[in-house]
Formats: sequence, C-alpha cells, structure tokens
Amino acid sequence: MIRDFELFCKLNFIDVSAEAFFHQAMAQLNLYDHTCPFCQTKHPDWKRHAAYERYLISFENGRTVSYQITIVRYKCSSCGHTHAILPESIISYQSYSFLFITSVMRDYFTVSLTIEAICEKYNISVSTLYFRKKLFLRHKKIWLGILNDAYISSAQFLDSLIPKELLNKLKEFFVTAGVSFLQGASQMKKADYAPA
Repeated sequence: MIRDFELFCKLNFIDVSAEAFFHQAMAQLNLYDHTCPFCQTKHPDWKRHAAYERYLISFENGRTVSYQITIVRYKCSSCGHTHAILPESIISYQSYSFLFITSVMRDYFTVSLTIEAICEKYNISVSTLYFRKKLFLRHKKIWLGILNDAYISSAQFLDSLIPKELLNKLKEFFVTAGVSFLQGASQMKKADYAPA
C-alpha cells in the first residue's frame, strides 16, 4: 500500500468530514511522487488496476457516522505489484478513521466520561476501546521519539546520557585507580583477580 501524508500536519486546522478529508487528500495526490513500496522504483509508470469499496467510520457533530468510500489500487510498471492508495485519514485494515480514534482517545485520557459512557457514545465495545488505547500508547512513544530526535541535537542527547555530576565522579575514579573502569586487567597480578 502507498501511504500519503501530505495533509497530516493540517489535521487540527481543518473542519471537514472524514469523507471530505479523504476526497481532498485523493484530489491532491501526485502518485508519481511515490516510490513503489515493493521494488523501490522511483517514479514508476503507475496504472490504475482496480478499486474496492470500504467503510469509513468517523465521529462528527456529536455522533458516529459511516461513509462508504472507494479505494483505488495502482499497479507498478516495474514489478507488477498492486498497491492501494490510503491517505493518513484512513487506518489500514480498519473501518475507523483517524479522526474517530483521536476523538475516542481524547475522551478517554481527559477522563470526561466513564468507560461505559465512552463505549456507548462511540458505539464500540470495551475490548475495542482498550485495544485502541494500547495501540495509541505504543505509537505515542514512537511519535514522541521522532519529535525528540527532531528537537534535540546529538550533543544534547549525549549530555543527557551521563549527567555532569556522574562524569565528575568517574573522573575521580580514573585518577584514584589509575585506569579506566574495567580496563587494565593485563597490568594486574594474577593474585589480584584469583577467586577468593
């Protein structure tokens, strides 16, 4: 599948339905900018191969809504593999939209409703809620890791690994011992490291 993330950064600034968001993303898609996910060919001559219908569930204007959308598959001219085009508002192999899941998670983490009320509001099971929560927390760690990497320089990261206070203690050790930690065994006498 080919994922298109052109509109993801605009997500909080647009007030459209999940269906409109999907159609807007598809209208702005330039397929020739995408590499084949299978053979890694850059700018293959994509040919429309097939299409299929799927449901897209969203939460809009205080209610759960369901749309039927058409997903198009394209064939790579280089390797012959076909790939579905899925904008970021679509969650692969799921009917729930990204907007739906973020609405559920917002209600859960702001503790604005009970678990039962959240499940009733969104018409989902408790197991679905907890599955989504687990996946959300796992992906949150990945997302925050990417953001931290973007905002923290390599030097800042290295400084955070070993605090300056510990560096001073290590320096004291090296001066006192005359060797680096766990090094210099070749200079020790056999009696120094023989079992007691």
